[in-house]
Amino acid sequence: MRLRSLFGSLALAASCCLPLAVHAAPQDDDLVISGPEGTRFVFRPVVVRGGTGPLAGQNYIMGDASGTFRTPPTSVVLGGGFVSGGDRLFYIGKFEVTEAQYHAVLGDAMPKADKADLPVTNVTYFDAMRFVDALNTWFYAHAIKELPRAGAFPAFARLPSEEEWEFAARGGILVEPTRFDAATPYEEDEELAAYEWFSGPDSSHNKIQKVGRLKPNPLGLHDMLGNVQEMTLSLYRVEYYQGRSGGFAARGGHYLTPEDKMVSALRSEEPFYLGSADKGMKPNAKATMGFRLVLSAPVLTDRNAIAEMDKAWKEHREGAGATMPAALSVSSVDKQEEVPAMEALKRLARIRDALEKAGLSAKLRQEIGGTESALRDMAKVRRQADEDTARVLSKIAGERGMYLATNLRGYEITRDAPTENLRRRSEQFAYNVRVGLENYGEILVELAKLPRDAVLAGFADQDKDLKAKLEKERQDAGADSEERIKDLTAQAEKLAVTRSHYERYEKERRFDAAGWSKDYAPAGTESPQ
Repeated sequence: MRLRSLFGSLALAASCCLPLAVHAAPQDDDLVISGPEGTRFVFRPVVVRGGTGPLAGQNYIMGDASGTFRTPPTSVVLGGGFVSGGDRLFYIGKFEVTEAQYHAVLGDAMPKADKADLPVTNVTYFDAMRFVDALNTWFYAHAIKELPRAGAFPAFARLPSEEEWEFAARGGILVEPTRFDAATPYEEDEELAAYEWFSGPDSSHNKIQKVGRLKPNPLGLHDMLGNVQEMTLSLYRVEYYQGRSGGFAARGGHYLTPEDKMVSALRSEEPFYLGSADKGMKPNAKATMGFRLVLSAPVLTDRNAIAEMDKAWKEHREGAGATMPAALSVSSVDKQEEVPAMEALKRLARIRDALEKAGLSAKLRQEIGGTESALRDMAKVRRQADEDTARVLSKIAGERGMYLATNLRGYEITRDAPTENLRRRSEQFAYNVRVGLENYGEILVELAKLPRDAVLAGFADQDKDLKAKLEKERQDAGADSEERIKDLTAQAEKLAVTRSHYERYEKERRFDAAGWSKDYAPAGTESPQ
């Protein structure tokens, strides 16, 4: 780092180490980390509910229900790298990174005193990465004892993910659910200009402003929605965590954004490079874009963390994690629809409770009650349809299993036949097996879309029916009973195989044609695939 004049260092210390404004006064739970040249980096704790387990997290809805493809409502689960009390948390910068902090860390020429507390702008994503690396290097060399730890692992700074940024912008757990879901975390009777810099004479006058001059949001964060747009670590995808990846996601508005566009869900795609094939390309840097930091930690910090994760995984996936987006993505259709329906009922209840406090009219109360009843009735109708479908499809799956077993046995008998006629029969059996396996897989796919308990009940009903028929044949003891008993016994055995294939596919979502053939074929039979 280059030497600076004594005057420059004193000016920097004065601008970076004193409170910026009355609204930026220190708070008891501020986390302050020393930086180079007398700078300080202030972080605020963001608690996420769900406990302290290695897979604990809080579910919330990103986006805006009234928006377009730019802000689609999307369910996500957010966790924190650190533990405090009975919950996890992460830390996010109280302010956007300033000109003074940026240049102090990188050892560049320092800004003038009147610009030191402006958020740094006109920097590229790659500049931000270079800054983060330099800052972490300084932290570990000079301030490692000030950093929070995950186990024995000290925190590191990085850009926030979109999920972290929006949760913090909405006010986290420090606001009521209805306020969290609103356009901004501020009360409706409060002026947005008291909290955020936007365009026009009532706010920024279309000029960038020093950080921390306005009131903070409910989490104690300044300028979250305005002043400068903020880079995130996330690649831009229309649906946040799925689909085509593009540039990086930038969040919030800036000093040229109209007031009515200033919402917690605001996001945009920023290309890593700007320009054209004719005029050339260069890294994207804008006068309206900067960044703030978070403190994070690795998930698997040591052997103990890995063992704890391994121990918690199965319980998580079958318990609380079963209703989280990652598990739902491979769950049955009914589960995918049930969870949003239940979430809709919860949100409706929150709206009703909020309106009750405001003096809910009898007519509106009746309307909300009717909507709740309709949602529950729809769930009942869907459940009955699922049970009927599961009963039919499980029976078809069992029949397809017997079809495969029959053709595999025929193939085994005829594959080495000495006559042309039998060899042609062998080819037909092989064809039947190949087509039958495709059809069998399609049926398993459809079964996996249905409620697991309904499908298992369908198999159980078939098994019960076969056992009843077996008992009747044994009691009748007619001339053909022995053959029918043999056939029914084979059906029951193959039905158990079909059920096991369904259970494995429902869990793993993987086709295993070779394994299915092996399970249905006589011992030692080679599959004709």
